[in-house]
Amino acid sequence: MNHGQVCQQISQLISMLVKEGLCDHQRFPAVRTVGSQIQVTIPDAPDLAASLKGRPYTEIYEELRKAEAYNVRMLDGALIQFLFTFENNSLTSHRLAFFPSPLLEMYESIPEHYDLDETFADMVGEFSVKFPIRFDYSSSDDKHKDVEHPKSHLTLGQYKECRIPVNAPLTPFRFMRFILRNFYGPAYFAVDIDAKAKITEFPDVITPAERGILFVTA
Repeated sequence: MNHGQVCQQISQLISMLVKEGLCDHQRFPAVRTVGSQIQVTIPDAPDLAASLKGRPYTEIYEELRKAEAYNVRMLDGALIQFLFTFENNSLTSHRLAFFPSPLLEMYESIPEHYDLDETFADMVGEFSVKFPIRFDYSSSDDKHKDVEHPKSHLTLGQYKECRIPVNAPLTPFRFMRFILRNFYGPAYFAVDIDAKAKITEFPDVITPAERGILFVTA
């Protein structure tokens, strides 16, 4: 996949979420050239550093929300980011992130909306724990450390050493399929995202040693 195809997929995803009534604010992807790199990113280049800082999650979420540092804000307040970098038509990195709302302010003001829509039942459940999820990829051989720091990996929460190997970088459709399937079950079954997710993929980058431990298949 090239940057144009990735940009198109993100735009299609956003349109799909709007059509299904799953988001209340969206920012279609922007393409920016930095030297020899082409970045598919968020419009206006908001500061994304907050998402990587060792701070309380409520503060990180609020800073990202205020800066509109997201492509999609789901109806329950969750923020979704799609960030891809290409060089010479090859993917060099991506950061795909999901930041659920830790406070669910909308639920406090209009709980009947959620009560009538089972799509958000898990997100507003009494025992649900909110934590960020991020899929990272870097083609750099210098950053890669077999098993310890896989080229493509999944990070759960804010644990520095949490890097679960992923067999390949994720396309936008495959990332969104993961989010819908695991956190918005009814919406996942209502949309035909499986067929779209199967159309394109990135090559495997996982090593034999990383296959020898628990890993995720994109």
